[in-house]
Amino acid sequence: MPVCKVNGVKIYYELHGEGEPVIFGNGVFSNTLGWVNQLPVFSEKYQVILYDMRGQGQSDKPEGVYSFEIHVEDQKALLDDLGISRVHHVGISYGAELGLVFALKYPEMLKSLVVCSAVSYLESVLYEMAQLWRYVCELGDPDLFYHATVPLNFGETFIRENTAILEQAKVRYSQLDYPPLVRLMDAFLKLNISEKLSQIKTPTCVIAGENDILKPVHPYSRLIHDRIPNSELIIIPDSGHAVTFEKPEEFNSITLGFLNKHHE
Repeated sequence: MPVCKVNGVKIYYELHGEGEPVIFGNGVFSNTLGWVNQLPVFSEKYQVILYDMRGQGQSDKPEGVYSFEIHVEDQKALLDDLGISRVHHVGISYGAELGLVFALKYPEMLKSLVVCSAVSYLESVLYEMAQLWRYVCELGDPDLFYHATVPLNFGETFIRENTAILEQAKVRYSQLDYPPLVRLMDAFLKLNISEKLSQIKTPTCVIAGENDILKPVHPYSRLIHDRIPNSELIIIPDSGHAVTFEKPEEFNSITLGFLNKHHE
């Protein structure tokens, strides 16, 4: 199992393919398997870097406070250890928010930035939903976790047409390590970088699901797009929050097209 020790924490990672490196940032409750619909496509042209953040998947899950700033330092240390000085960054939700913070701290390391289903701050409704998720993680009940998260993660069409996939999700949720998820949610609840977004000069593509209930296009994706100079905004029809699962072909096409424009 490939691991890299960074900042005293063992980080699990995978490398696939050859070419310009692209690092992928996971959703808060996800892991490297969350990119199953992207890996075969992107690894044909790029070197794909998948990894679990601290608190996720096969990486260490230390006690203590988590923050996006800590995740940024972990990611930089991982890239340094791999000998990668510049990279494309593709993220969804929590992983996209990590990308924004990384772009603020280490802009010289980014060739381009793809931000999907993300926010730069939390309005009151999202804050309360995130608090609910945090409480569910504290309880550690997989069935309760499933019913609290699925209706907000996926759109109506996907839920109706993908019963088998959602049943598999129930199995995965029964295997989650819930205490670290509380610490990840604490990090998310403190996110507030809207006033800094104008500092991001990295070429940026903002992607959003038209029917995202959790992090709706307005105000979140539109604000990110409006604040980041020369960024692009693409809204994917009939998709909820989990765009990479619900509309993988559209997401892949949009993202590959954007990366190709900024290919060195």
